[in-house]
Amino acid sequence: MEILNQPFSGHFGDRLIEMLDSKKYRSLNMIVAFAKNSGFLRIKDALERFRDRGGEINAYVGVDLGGTSYEALIGLHLAVDSLYVVHAETSQTFHSKIYNFIGEHESLANVGSHNLTGGGLWTNFESSAFLSAARFGKSEPDFQTAIDDYIKNLTNLGDSFQKIENRDQIDHLLEHEYVLKEVIQHVRRNESESSELEKELSKLFGPGAPASLPRVSRKIPTVSERAIPNLDENPVLWYATQKMTGGSGNQFDLSKTSFVVEGDPSGTPYEIADKKFMRGTVEFFGVDSSAEEETTTITINFDGRDYEGNIIRMHQNKRSNGTWRLQLQGADSTGRQINDAFRSKGGSDYLKQTIVTFMRISDRYYSMSVFSERNVDRFKKASQLWGHNGPTATGRPIGII
Repeated sequence: MEILNQPFSGHFGDRLIEMLDSKKYRSLNMIVAFAKNSGFLRIKDALERFRDRGGEINAYVGVDLGGTSYEALIGLHLAVDSLYVVHAETSQTFHSKIYNFIGEHESLANVGSHNLTGGGLWTNFESSAFLSAARFGKSEPDFQTAIDDYIKNLTNLGDSFQKIENRDQIDHLLEHEYVLKEVIQHVRRNESESSELEKELSKLFGPGAPASLPRVSRKIPTVSERAIPNLDENPVLWYATQKMTGGSGNQFDLSKTSFVVEGDPSGTPYEIADKKFMRGTVEFFGVDSSAEEETTTITINFDGRDYEGNIIRMHQNKRSNGTWRLQLQGADSTGRQINDAFRSKGGSDYLKQTIVTFMRISDRYYSMSVFSERNVDRFKKASQLWGHNGPTATGRPIGII
């Protein structure tokens, strides 16, 4: 048996990817209380490689306490062979964290405190035990029998155990707020923290142990960059689209500098000499705003799918207003265009008069969500910084959560 004490003796996310890439195993049962894109998207490629080799993945996920996001369930539904949701309509919480690999000759289980989140897999203080044993014919190790029995017990919970067969079921969970979009989870957290800050209580503890999330490698060209550090492990840029830019309704103006309305950029990665301004929205995407000849390509995860080939470049023509443009023109692995995904949800004007959010997963990889513009005041209140896209107060409202 091995004990892993994260982050001191390693990160479970790294070990999980290693096990997924091992050829010793043919199936994986993931039993977790919480799942978020911050964790799922960082192991998604490894899950795909495991299944491409013929592996089977079953996921059992809780939806208690706002710990699981809508986007994570959408992504898991596409990435695993079977997805189940566990929830009790009482004060009882589904809180298990078990990762169980089964191979022809060996079973392995990690049992501990690691949720399928960025914190659970990499940055939080977490502890767990690795159990492994050989398999002989029909004889199973004791721990494997115990896990199999636990899964059987879950399946006998009646309506507290539900298999996700289609996307509509996940949308239904969102409608009834069993799950929330990940950005709304950030907003609610910041709203709560803002209320607590009004009490002006002193902090009694230190910053903990150093730990960081891994970068996710994307198969895209590299360019020179000056990426700004994160205010948060997964910072979010929100952008009020209004009428949008360009006739196709899929282009975002990105500024070199932004006008600040609320929040102090001093001491943050967005600080510039004049406190009335902050570094512009283009730099959220890791682009050096002075490198005007560069073209940057990013991957957008939208509705559970990765769309590669979205372009950021300086807008240069007779009507150029000195801004950069993000052109959403990527395609997924099947060749489907991201704009086709937008049209399927709301026609050619789907992004207009909305709030679009971009959550940074890693360099060149972002998760995108769309919200009603009615939420703009709520987004402003929850932001660490908010202002306008550009050097004047007439630009589109933007903010960092």
